[in-house]
Amino acid sequence: MVSAILLALSFAVILAGALLFTNAVEWLGHRLALGEGAVGSLLAAVGTAMPETLIAIVALVGAAEGGDQVAIGAIVGAPFLLATLAMGVVGLFAYLYRVRRKHGLELNAHRPTLERDLLFFLAFFSVALALF
Repeated sequence: MVSAILLALSFAVILAGALLFTNAVEWLGHRLALGEGAVGSLLAAVGTAMPETLIAIVALVGAAEGGDQVAIGAIVGAPFLLATLAMGVVGLFAYLYRVRRKHGLELNAHRPTLERDLLFFLAFFSVALALF
């Protein structure tokens, strides 16, 4: 019972933090006289990447045994995990809502952009693996 209450409270804290973070980013963009696109692509991106960055910094500064491996895992693994999850979620919901969707199972992605991004990722991921 205590675990369920702690879980519910944890969710509430996470949601409150997300709400405060979103509002803080929007107000910072407003105060800096940035457009909505700049706020979304610059400030929000930096704020969302902060946890992955801090994991690597804490792992390296903490100097615990294996900290360098944790840092490398956080740096290399985060984009791979997020890209994999994002593509999987898009595919899953395209399948689940195929009846409602105008295009059915077809995904209308901008192919040149998708190919460029995936090639860029694969090239740099290969370099990271080669450095191991």
